[in-house]
Amino acid sequence: MTIPLRLAGPTILAMAFAANALHNIPGFYPVVFFIGIGVVLPALALGRTVRGEPSAARPLGVALGWRDALAVLAALAIGCALAAKPLGPIVAQPGGMERIATLFAQLLVASTAEVLLFLGATGLALRALLGGRHDWRFGVLLVVVSSLLFGLFHFTYPTPWNTLANATTVTVVWIGVSTLFAVTRSLVAAILLDNMMATVGFATRDLTLPLASARSLLLALLAVAAFAAAFAWARRASTAASPSPVPR
Repeated sequence: MTIPLRLAGPTILAMAFAANALHNIPGFYPVVFFIGIGVVLPALALGRTVRGEPSAARPLGVALGWRDALAVLAALAIGCALAAKPLGPIVAQPGGMERIATLFAQLLVASTAEVLLFLGATGLALRALLGGRHDWRFGVLLVVVSSLLFGLFHFTYPTPWNTLANATTVTVVWIGVSTLFAVTRSLVAAILLDNMMATVGFATRDLTLPLASARSLLLALLAVAAFAAAFAWARRASTAASPSPVPR
């Protein structure tokens, strides 16, 4: 059964919250959750939306172009400015730069899923709520709602991640990420800034991840390929019942 497009965003987010609570199941991460729920499902919903209304591609962040290049430069500038002080002492240590690069690679697939869920799927939900509007009010509402949802989402993690202090911290971080997206409408730039901030958080807390950096990069590339394939398929697929646009 096809989910009505106006319910696609909330349904994807509900699935993400429920599934993340089961993250300790062996083999569940990262392919099933990050790529399956966090990348493929938002890609399908975004593709369906763009198929019905091509002009929605840029506001929803899925129309790659020169604006994304400028947005990526902005994300790099902002991320480097915010990361320079906390990462400075770590970079100065033996092997510090390698450690930071490893964390960046390991976190990339997670950051991709986070942005597609909390900006892609949430944007779809708010778009439906506002009747397709993409003006400044949409941007402000997206920053507020996505940041609150991102903070609440961390309560589905186990201890020590599911604390009020951690949820508050990631909410503040997400305000910056979502504001960048609201201004640039670039999912790529938002992923980059999110990953840079996640790297800072893990590095300064002396946290490590089990996946090797090479495997992590392969998973990130798989996520990109999965998004591109799912988005293209959903955008080009014809409706069996009618060729008219899918109702929002």
